[in-house]
Amino acid sequence: MVLKTSRNKTYDVDWVDVAAITSGNLLLQMTDERPLHLIAADFDGLEWLRRESEDQGNKLFEGFTRLIRISRKDETSVLLVLSKGADIGDDVNVN
Repeated sequence: MVLKTSRNKTYDVDWVDVAAITSGNLLLQMTDERPLHLIAADFDGLEWLRRESEDQGNKLFEGFTRLIRISRKDETSVLLVLSKGADIGDDVNVN
């Protein structure tokens, strides 16, 4: 599945969706071997993200402007959590 962002960047992602168990935050998992701070810079402050998937359908996620967590699941897999309407400038939890 492909994820496009308001910064005109495109990523291959394993999954992306809004999760009720995380108070409506957007969660996404993707493969990326870059250092976490470089990945975080790509996702903090976005206006929208768009999932394009033949299996799950296309979906626009608007207003998820704040990256609140980024962590590695293993050497190549990264989990990101974005919140809606949070203040830009807060600290990001990087693990």
